[in-house]
Formats: sequence, structure tokens, C-alpha cells
Amino acid sequence: MATLLQHVKPWMQCSIAEFEEMMEHLMDQKVHAVHKCHNAFEERVLERPTLTIDLTTFQRKLAQLPTNVATLLAPPESKIESAPTTPVDRVVINSLFGDDIPLPDSSRATGKHPRSARTFDNVETEILRTKERQ
Repeated sequence: MATLLQHVKPWMQCSIAEFEEMMEHLMDQKVHAVHKCHNAFEERVLERPTLTIDLTTFQRKLAQLPTNVATLLAPPESKIESAPTTPVDRVVINSLFGDDIPLPDSSRATGKHPRSARTFDNVETEILRTKERQ
């Protein structure tokens, strides 16, 4: 076993050294690529034209700002006329006091679900029909 380790140990050390060199080379390539992208970005930023602000135009617009705000906050000069509400009033009165209000369901049937197609109303109509036939 000792002789095997003596033969494998130099090979392992050589393999580790090669791997470290390869990793160092890859890291250098990655760092180089990052620096290249960073430099390209800096060049694009520096090539941009800087924005120039015309000071007189800015001062003029700044002086107009209070008048613009005052016109926005001022109450409206003309009063808005409301539309006639008589049709709406008539609709409300008719809906409150009209005769066409549907009758509520019977309290007996409230919350109950019919178990067949024959509901209470159908039974009553059938009874009336049979009485008429006799």
C-alpha cells in the first residue's frame, strides 16, 4: 500500500497544480471580460451629451408657476345648472307607492328547498283544477 501511495502522490500533486493553474487562467479571463464591459460602459456614459438647461427659460417657467397654481385652485366662475329632476322624482314615487310591487314569498316556504318538482304553489293549482273538473 505504501508503494502505491508513493506512485500516486506525485501524480495527485501534479494534477492539483494543473487544476489550480487552469482555474487561475479562467478567473483571469473572467476578470478581463468584466473590465472590458466596465470600460465600454464608462465610454458610453462619457460620450453622452450633457443636458444643458437654459436658465432664462427655467426662471420664466418658475415665475409662471404660482399663477398656474392659482388658476387651478380658483373656484369655477359659472355655476353648473342641474338638470330637471322631475322624471327622477316620478320614478322614485312610482317605485315606492306603485301597485306593481311583487308580493313576498310566503314565510312557510322561506329557506326550504322543494324535494320534488311539485312545489306548494303547484299543489294548490292542481287542487283548484281538480275542483273545477268536478
